[in-house]
Amino acid sequence: MREPDVSGNRASPPDAWRVASELYQAGDLFGCHEILEHVWRATEGSLREFYRGLIQVVVGLYHAQRGNRVGARAVLARGLARIEQYPEDCLGMDWGPFRRSARCYLEWLESGMEGAEPARPVWPRERYLDPTVQ
Repeated sequence: MREPDVSGNRASPPDAWRVASELYQAGDLFGCHEILEHVWRATEGSLREFYRGLIQVVVGLYHAQRGNRVGARAVLARGLARIEQYPEDCLGMDWGPFRRSARCYLEWLESGMEGAEPARPVWPRERYLDPTVQ
């Protein structure tokens, strides 16, 4: 796997973000988490905790994908607690549906996985590449 270019904008490296999004949408949660870790390491300031939370949500979903309910529940809960501290439009993207569906997924895990498995949260679409564009 090639390393993303995270040298440009520390808050939203476009190349890395696109790669993470593609991996997530393809169901490669481990690969997505790896790319997001590159972004997290290259980020300074308050967004660092957002990325950390997002990584934890993805890792929680990965644990669920592999049948580790206990690990999935714990990591997903920590990640949601972090990303819910940020506005829904963080990074110029609509995180509301992602957060709500991740919360539903967590509730399903906490219920002992009763009923049908909820759909994996839908990754927000890119609405920006240049943070100066409104």
